[in-house]
Amino acid sequence: MENIDNEFIVERWRELQQMQRDYERARDEEDELRAETAYLRMKLADSYARQGKIHRAISEYKRAIKMDRENGAFYCRLADAYVAAETIPAAMEAYKKAIRFAPLLAEPHSSLGDLYMRYSMFNPALEHYNLAVKLEPDRAFYHYQLADIMERTGMLREAMNHLTIAAELAPRVAFYRFRLGTRHQAAGNHEMAYHHYSEAVRLAVFDDYYYVRLAGMAVLTDRREEAVVQMERAVQIRPRNEAYQALLIILYRITGRFSLAADMIRKLPRIGPYDADFISRRLIEWNINGDFSEYLKEAADGRTATMQIN
Repeated sequence: MENIDNEFIVERWRELQQMQRDYERARDEEDELRAETAYLRMKLADSYARQGKIHRAISEYKRAIKMDRENGAFYCRLADAYVAAETIPAAMEAYKKAIRFAPLLAEPHSSLGDLYMRYSMFNPALEHYNLAVKLEPDRAFYHYQLADIMERTGMLREAMNHLTIAAELAPRVAFYRFRLGTRHQAAGNHEMAYHHYSEAVRLAVFDDYYYVRLAGMAVLTDRREEAVVQMERAVQIRPRNEAYQALLIILYRITGRFSLAADMIRKLPRIGPYDADFISRRLIEWNINGDFSEYLKEAADGRTATMQIN
C-alpha cells in the first residue's frame, strides 16, 4: 500500500512539474507574442510618422507602449512624434521616461537637450548634451551639439575641442569642417580657418556660401587671386545673387581687374536691403573699410579704387 501511495505522489509531482513547464512555456510565448506585436505597432507608427500622419503615429506608439511599458526606445519614438506635432511638454515627459527606462541610451538626452535649447534653457541643455557624448562618444553629431551650446555660453576652448572631434569622427561631413572654420576665424586663427573652409568646399562642391566664406579667408590670408576664383565659383552656382556679384566686383577692383568690374556693374540690378546687409557683413569680415555702394559707383565710372584692405 505504501508503495502505491509513493508512486501516486511521484506521478502527481511529475504532472505538476509538467503543468508548471507548460505554463511557463505558454507565458513565454505570450510575452514573445506581446513583444512582437508591440514591435510591429512601433514599426507601423514609424511608417505613419514618415508619411506625415503624426497623430496616427502617436496613437500607435501609445499602443506599443501599453504592451511594453518599460521600453525606452518606444518612449523616445513617441517623444519624437510629439515634437513633430509641436506638443512640447508631452515630448519632454516622454524623453524623460525614455531616459528612466533606458539610462544607457544617448538619443533621448540629445533630443531633450534640443528642446531645452529651443527655450534658451542652457544649463539643462548642456547637461543632457554632455550625457549624450559620454554615453556615445563616437557619435560626431553629439560632439557638434555640445560644441554649439558651449560656444553660445562662452566655453570657446571646449567648443573648439568638440568641433575638432566631430570633424575627425565624420571626416566626410562638410558642415563640421565649416563650423570648425568659423570657430577658428572668430578666434583669429586665419590659416586654420582657411584650411577648414577649404576642406568644407572640397566636400561640398555645390555649396555657394562655403565658397564665399573661403573667399573671405583667402583675402585675410593674402591670397587675393584665389579669393577671386572662389567668389567666381559662388557666382557660377548662384548667378542671380546680386550680393555675390557685388562682392566679386569689389574683388575684381582690389586685384586690378577694372574692366571686368565695370562690365559686371553695368548688369548689376539695384542692391536691396538684405543684400546690402550681407555685403557689409562680409566686408567687415574681410577687414575692408568703406561704403560699398560708393565703391560700386567708382567701378561703374572706371575710377581708381579707394576701398582698401587693412
